[in-house]
Amino acid sequence: MKKISYLELSSILLSIIISLNCGINLYIIKNNCQVDAWIALILSYFIGFIPLLLTLYIATYHKELNLWEKNKHLFGDYLGTFINAIISLIFLTIAITLLYNSVSFISSEFLYRTPIIISALLLVSLIIYANIKEINVISHISFILISLSILLFILSNTSLITEIKLDNLLPILKTNPSNIFLSAIKLTIINTLPIITILIIPKDKITNEKKYNKTLIITYLIGSIISLIIAIGTIGTLGIYLTKIFAYPEYIVLKKIKLFGFLERIENIIAIKWIIESYIYITILIYTITKSITRKNEKTFTYANIFIGLILILSTKYLFKNIVIFNKYLETTFIYIVSILIPIYIIISITIYLKKINHITD
Repeated sequence: MKKISYLELSSILLSIIISLNCGINLYIIKNNCQVDAWIALILSYFIGFIPLLLTLYIATYHKELNLWEKNKHLFGDYLGTFINAIISLIFLTIAITLLYNSVSFISSEFLYRTPIIISALLLVSLIIYANIKEINVISHISFILISLSILLFILSNTSLITEIKLDNLLPILKTNPSNIFLSAIKLTIINTLPIITILIIPKDKITNEKKYNKTLIITYLIGSIISLIIAIGTIGTLGIYLTKIFAYPEYIVLKKIKLFGFLERIENIIAIKWIIESYIYITILIYTITKSITRKNEKTFTYANIFIGLILILSTKYLFKNIVIFNKYLETTFIYIVSILIPIYIIISITIYLKKINHITD
């Protein structure tokens, strides 16, 4: 594996943090927190520093090893493989969820007469192609696409400033504090816990390794701010009642954008940013899963990618019949599955700590 720049690593982490903004983040909190949804989002990113710091701690252990190799080194072949299998299944669940959310958005807003499986096939084909080219190519693609995504974000939100009404964000703390805290926990689970995915890239494969921790912390803060601006912009423009009505309120807000005072109806161009972010996130997830089940053999790596891609495509057709079922799944099954990463973080971190203590005493 060639070295990856810290900016490319940053772009991958940014896609993980902000890819769930369209259709998922606001859905999780808008019904439970009402106008206080943005408060839950802020709180979730404060709580999210815990898994972030644990990820940075895990990265320091045998920094020449990736996540799967670390687990086998820590727990032995059998237990390490078992833990890797659990993490891979969680990552697969996240990939399926992201893919359905993306193709559902594409079908409902762009290609409403096109079967959802066609959109899934096209997106997964691009994902498989990128994965076959290995992580260095994925990181290059990620940096270019995320740069474009940030540019679109800046254009859209600077144009929306005049549309935001502060009255739509008041009164503050109208919601029960326990609902706000519970929603914040849910957001932390689905947004922040999966950042352990970046450990598929060993720390010593990053150029300017000294900037590793600083880069990831700054990226995390930038991603948090972007998510917060999107939430405030959406609720502040539409109001909480309209936000609750629309399946993709973030997209509806984009219809109000006017660039340079005369360019209108550009929401479809700007909405591409959400597809870009999901594409990068799913790509890195599938790459990570494939790495857990194959050695570096070009043929088996390619076949494994295709096999996982087929699972994703078939899941979009048969797992969720409609968006109502999908939304119900988000609030129940999905959050519980991803929350399994909590004990995994704790077990890995404690084991590393004990290994280091034993090494010092020896």
